[in-house]
Amino acid sequence: MTKTIFQSAIFLHVIAGVVSLASGLVAMSYGKKGGKVHNISGRIFYWAMFFIFITTVLFFVIYPEKLKYQFFLTIGIVSFYPNWSGKRMLSMKKGLIPTWYDKFGGFAIGFSGIIMIAYGIYGFQNPTTFGGLQYLFLVFGMVSMINSYGDLKYYLNFKTAPKMHWFFAHGGKMMGAYSAAITAFCVNIVPRYLPENFPSYGYLITWIAPGVIVGVVANVILKRYKVKFKIAE
Repeated sequence: MTKTIFQSAIFLHVIAGVVSLASGLVAMSYGKKGGKVHNISGRIFYWAMFFIFITTVLFFVIYPEKLKYQFFLTIGIVSFYPNWSGKRMLSMKKGLIPTWYDKFGGFAIGFSGIIMIAYGIYGFQNPTTFGGLQYLFLVFGMVSMINSYGDLKYYLNFKTAPKMHWFFAHGGKMMGAYSAAITAFCVNIVPRYLPENFPSYGYLITWIAPGVIVGVVANVILKRYKVKFKIAE
């Protein structure tokens, strides 16, 4: 029974991944921002990513003792948080007024980051068991901490949100979520076409490179919007 549930979850997980890649591309590339095409494809992307997160949690529930699924759970949190908080930004067009659950989410992603960093440090003491995952725990743990700080500094009034913060936060976060979808695709597809003697660090690149590339592209796009809206850096 457990095996059947697991295999079914994997199948649905993959389907949701394909849907997120397609809908995310449409939301970013076609139609006016805030228009009908953008809104519909954006909603599809959001719920596809949500379903991916739910199946990731299910994998962990089925095999909680396996390091692989402990890692996937934390990666699922890192991937879903910008998707969720990016959508939440649309509710703050008239002013950054976070709810208790916005603040909770900010603290939660930070706590997850601390756990990932702790895993990474422990992994360096047990490199054979972790097989390179320690590097990914550290990298994505720091990403989680940055996400946490980036939101909580505004949510807790440590810093005043700049003009049109909701727009740029929404765009940046959703593109960050899309980079997670691309990363999942690369991690599952690229290694199949690499030679058997390909160095292990090459696999780490498939985890990190998509986020870096999308991050650079997102920065360029958002800067153009700042020029368009005449917003000073």
